[in-house]
Amino acid sequence: MQEWVALFLLPIAAASGWYAAKQHYTKKYLINHTHSLRQAYVRGLNYLLNEKTDKAIDAFATLLVSDVETIETHIALGNLFRRRGEIEKAIEIHEKLIVQGNLSEAQRANAHFELGMDYLRSGLFDRAESILTNLVDHPIYGKSALQQLLQIYQQERDWRKAMECTRRLRLMNKVPRGETAAQFLCELAEEAFAEDRDLDVLRYLEEALREDPKCVRASLSSARMQMRSGRFDLAVQALQNIELQDPAYIPEILAPLRICYQRWNRSAGELIAYLSHLYEAFGCDDVAVCLAERLRAEKGIPEAADYLRRVSEAKPSLKVLSALIDVLLRMDGGGDTQRKDALSGLSSSFGRMLSEKPRYRCAQCGFSGAELHWRCPSCRHWESTKPI
Repeated sequence: MQEWVALFLLPIAAASGWYAAKQHYTKKYLINHTHSLRQAYVRGLNYLLNEKTDKAIDAFATLLVSDVETIETHIALGNLFRRRGEIEKAIEIHEKLIVQGNLSEAQRANAHFELGMDYLRSGLFDRAESILTNLVDHPIYGKSALQQLLQIYQQERDWRKAMECTRRLRLMNKVPRGETAAQFLCELAEEAFAEDRDLDVLRYLEEALREDPKCVRASLSSARMQMRSGRFDLAVQALQNIELQDPAYIPEILAPLRICYQRWNRSAGELIAYLSHLYEAFGCDDVAVCLAERLRAEKGIPEAADYLRRVSEAKPSLKVLSALIDVLLRMDGGGDTQRKDALSGLSSSFGRMLSEKPRYRCAQCGFSGAELHWRCPSCRHWESTKPI
């Protein structure tokens, strides 16, 4: 009986020993394997924190060989390759991820988004657009996909698609650089203006002002369109609307305003009265100088000189002082040569100082220059560049 029991228990004991040994060595392997993976992660992260991108890539590449199932590692490595400019390697990693069948929905969307970014970085806009368009309704990546598509459409000057992206992003409060449908409608108006499609120009600009009643660009473009058509009264209305939209742009209306009043056969007194209103309301130096020029033309040099003296005493500025010196030079005529030479020297110095100063500056990044850009060439922000 005892022998029979021993024979029965022997296989069980052997199986138990085998199972225990397997468990022991499996646990030991997992501990060692996990420890090595943890060390590789730490090395990679340390390299990243110390901005040693090349070494970080090597560390994560080693980790991939040991742990091919780690999706996040694949994505991180692909992103590192993209940051380093090795776009082909990034694309290869992210494409391999997508064809795997064991990805969750969130992981697959992540891989698709990163692949779209790879294509975008490489300049393959059509492929990037195709991928990102499929993500715009995704709960996690939808906003980011729309923002990237918005940049693609602006790069390709596809203003209609850019408008759609902007409208959707506005509902999410995620418009990144001041993009508005009004600005894109103004771009369409510029294209129509260059092709002499006047009705389209007016239609786009009217829609732009409905989208954004404070769109200065739409009012300036509308005034230019009306001036080309000889409707100077409507042009003046568009220009005068700008003081209500954004007074910072008042210097931009002065030259076209003078032309409109001259061509419209309105009295000089009306323009002088409007310029006086602008200066009293906003204290703009450019308006003071323009008003002094109108006073000189209509009422004489002494009147202009007296006005500029009063302005410079109340609010001295380089522009006003330079204009005052020019008026005083005109008053001198054949007077004291020494005094005239001194004024000429001052006028020349002020002129150089003014010419060296930029006329416009971006409120977002500080970029400055002599030309008004509706989209800053530096930070790419819309309607952030204003007269100084």
